[in-house]
Amino acid sequence: MPINKLSHEFKVGLLITVGLAVALVAVLSVGERQGLLKQRYFLNARFDDVSGLQEGAPVRVSGFQVGVVKSIALVEVGGRQKVEARLRIEKQAQPRIRRGSLAKISSMGLLGDKLVEIVPASIDQPMLNNGEELATIVVMPPEEILARAAEIADTLRSTTVSLNVIMKKIEKGSGTLGKMIDDPRLYLNMDSALVSLNHLILLVKSNKGTLGKLMNDPALYNNATQAMANFNVISDSLKRGQGTLGRMLREPSLYNSLDSTSQKLSVILSRIEQGEGTLGKLSKDEEMYQKLKSASTELDLLIKDIKKNPKKYLSISVF
Repeated sequence: MPINKLSHEFKVGLLITVGLAVALVAVLSVGERQGLLKQRYFLNARFDDVSGLQEGAPVRVSGFQVGVVKSIALVEVGGRQKVEARLRIEKQAQPRIRRGSLAKISSMGLLGDKLVEIVPASIDQPMLNNGEELATIVVMPPEEILARAAEIADTLRSTTVSLNVIMKKIEKGSGTLGKMIDDPRLYLNMDSALVSLNHLILLVKSNKGTLGKLMNDPALYNNATQAMANFNVISDSLKRGQGTLGRMLREPSLYNSLDSTSQKLSVILSRIEQGEGTLGKLSKDEEMYQKLKSASTELDLLIKDIKKNPKKYLSISVF
């Protein structure tokens, strides 16, 4: 074989070999940067609402990206619809994701793309293995935060307008508050009230006046203590059944007697109301009442006449 032909084939082979080597190095370099050659495992996280989370979204642990969202699917859990996100996570991050870690959906900025953020648990908890489920928490989405912030801003704006109106009225001396601020009599009245209060405090401190004596005279405390002692004695006597009231509280026979008497009295009053018996007839018979009244009047007139003319009714005969 000619030397020039061999040299040409050698050059082509060498060129192909070098190209393959460069391509292999490039693939390995890119794969290393993209994590294509790293070992991975999978965890599942179930949410009520993923808020626009997409497949391929980043998965972060304490802000550091450790994987991506592999897939998103609807699943039924306990009769309820859930959204299950399957997370592909680098194996080297497994020691940081332990039982009790919480997954939540966050945003890159206020209105950025969605991602899954994992909040690590305590390091004394066991690690989560391939296929296990992460606990999840619900975070208020940025859109709702902005909406509520807008509502608060509107409320503050309305409140500011109202305060401006009130302040203008106060500056003009309008309304009760405006008059109180501009009227010097308020200051004079408050000054007079403070002087009176100071005088009252001095009287109390010097044991003068009724309040001062009440505050400083130990007799009031002694009387109150004595009254409480007497009350305790009476209470103890009642508990032991001593005295009339104590016996009334403890002896059932006395209660029964009082109850029987009240029942008899109730029967008598009922008969009187129905017009039965002498008292009942007297209370109900108008004619008898008038006769008794007339007899009483005639008897009164007779007594008065006897007092005036005793000789008319008394006759003395001597044998």
